[in-house]
Amino acid sequence: MFASHAPVPGVTTTTSSIVLILTGLWRGRNRLLVVPAAAGRLLARDPDGSSRLHGNAPGDPVSRPALDIPVFARRTAGALASPEFLLVAACCRWPPSQSRNAAVQAAAAAIADWNAVVVAARRQRVVALVHDALLAAGVQLAAEPAAELARRAQAIFRKNLLLATETCRLQQLLDAAGIASVALKGVTLAQLAYGSLKVKHTLDIDLLVAPERALAAMALLERDGYALSFPASQLSETQRRAVVRYSREVGFIHPDHGALTELQWRVADNPELLKEIHAGSPTQNVVVADGLSARTLARDDLFAYLCIHGAHHAWSRLKWLADLNAFIASTDADIMHLHRHAQARGAGFCSGQALLLCRHLLALPLPDGLASELQGTARVRKLYAIAAETMAERTRGDGSGSNAPAAWRSFRTQFLLGQGSAFFAAQVRTAAVGIIDVISLPLPPYLHFLYPLLRLPLWLWRRAAAPSPPGPSR
Repeated sequence: MFASHAPVPGVTTTTSSIVLILTGLWRGRNRLLVVPAAAGRLLARDPDGSSRLHGNAPGDPVSRPALDIPVFARRTAGALASPEFLLVAACCRWPPSQSRNAAVQAAAAAIADWNAVVVAARRQRVVALVHDALLAAGVQLAAEPAAELARRAQAIFRKNLLLATETCRLQQLLDAAGIASVALKGVTLAQLAYGSLKVKHTLDIDLLVAPERALAAMALLERDGYALSFPASQLSETQRRAVVRYSREVGFIHPDHGALTELQWRVADNPELLKEIHAGSPTQNVVVADGLSARTLARDDLFAYLCIHGAHHAWSRLKWLADLNAFIASTDADIMHLHRHAQARGAGFCSGQALLLCRHLLALPLPDGLASELQGTARVRKLYAIAAETMAERTRGDGSGSNAPAAWRSFRTQFLLGQGSAFFAAQVRTAAVGIIDVISLPLPPYLHFLYPLLRLPLWLWRRAAAPSPPGPSR
């Protein structure tokens, strides 16, 4: 990348400002990025090798609106260096600061299409964070996209208020039935990470219960008016027992207010991952609204869980990384301590991947020794490259419309999240039995050994039975 300070035609500058001309590859073609910068701010290199714009104020480095992508993930840098993604990523930094404002302002100067920014923010589910950061930085944008961001941010806040009330009510309902539960992510994480319900995009309620209480919890939610939505709208008693054995969650929706609730009995698909974190683990109470509080995992276990959750999805949405980054920034724990705890829980690779992504995409400072350790770990580098490619795919809009990355990359990723023979064997068993097969072909327990043998034939049968896509119109 080349930087120049020459005047640029078509760009108005004052006598007290300079213009940075950044050139480089984006989507395989040379592109020109013109960034107005205040006088006295020059491109420099930090001791850790990352580029920054340094201001006159001592001790106030301002990260430039460009991503320091490691060499091992450079092939994805094009999509992640698009002007829209650079702005969205800058808006996701936390906590709010003059440094973030400067990064947002610099990234916003390169935006030609604000509607594309709205699309990028929606794809990454960070609309409210983008709206909040643009307001804080005083960035002026066109009326239509500004109104769209504000409308969606208000809708997110209203939904979070609903989910906060419902989370507390459901926990109290389960408590009254003697079913211990823990809220995962959701509004409890919103308060812990951001201290507010206004910026985190929360889609549903995740409640963790003990496996032996899962059936009772399902029945309780149904008596409360919830209806099954995943993996099917109707499940027999036999099917429910099989789901508890071979899956980790079921989904419900309330027909009146539309709240989605996922009932979980494991925190990961692979039972060997975070097996020491369960409904009976240490918890903390979080005030989510006036007079309302909910239980969630204690700080260190919550960090490990968030890393596993994001890694399972290959961090395909920036939202998950932004929430983790804000949680880290808002906690008083040492980052090295959090990582070592995740390692002790068997989530070290996932923690390393997450911390490197936060460092390079969201400017999270890492201790020099830890950064070197993570970048020197082959498995972490591989996971980082997979996440960068998956995030780039969503940025380009290449996804299939579902939340999953490409099928093979997703399948491969699951085998990289842990280590040891027990983890690998459990992952093979998890991959060998499809929950759709268990539901569509309920077998008595003594015949469950057939499910791995039937996996491929049943998949081929479903493919053959699926309706063909419509042909081209003539």
